Amino acid sequence: MVDLNPNSEEPLSKPPTDAGAGQTCRIPPRQQPYEQAFELGFDSLMSLSPSDEQLGALGAVRRGSVIRIPALHHHLLIDQEAREVSVEDAGRARRAWAILALHYLCADDVSLDPREVSLGHFADCRGYLDVFANRIIRRFLGTAGRDPQLFAERAEQIGGARLERPGLAYRFDVFPRVPIVIVRYEGDDELGAGASVIYRADAEHLLPAEDRIVAAELLLDALSGKSLEEK
Repeated sequence: MVDLNPNSEEPLSKPPTDAGAGQTCRIPPRQQPYEQAFELGFDSLMSLSPSDEQLGALGAVRRGSVIRIPALHHHLLIDQEAREVSVEDAGRARRAWAILALHYLCADDVSLDPREVSLGHFADCRGYLDVFANRIIRRFLGTAGRDPQLFAERAEQIGGARLERPGLAYRFDVFPRVPIVIVRYEGDDELGAGASVIYRADAEHLLPAEDRIVAAELLLDALSGKSLEEK
């Protein structure tokens, strides 16, 4: 049974038990083990060999064998020769961040679609909405989003940009082309506080379905004080 505790630090992509015949699994599909996924990500990047123009469209720059890409309030360095991903001026990046960055840099469609959409906009993510509500929305409201002052403090610590809109809203640039907006709404006497997570529509062709959800989970990790680098 998969733990749906909103405060859990386990990745959303934790391998599920197999669903019975004819049943639809409500959690993302089984990932390769992290190390294998990491190596496959590098294989794909080396095979595709994106041009400087392609990288520029993703907000990344190449310096020799290293690709530098902003990630929240840090930069990730993807060393193609050493086949390693590190956090600039820190240490080796957590594997989840490294895999997400490799997949992002492999995007073959970098066209713009700046519409703001919910996760339900993405047809390939609609089967994950119940788990998303538990592992993202409820986790946020139980941790960094449990009160507005805490949310504001944590958001500013990781480079969040305050937005003028109903509720308390911050935009976080997970990667340059993958901003995620989190909006916290005050509750009332009958309803508790609520929240929404907003993507840009072009995330559909910049990240696979599972990675769009993992990006939100890694953002919550950062809001909870977890670093991008391994400890």
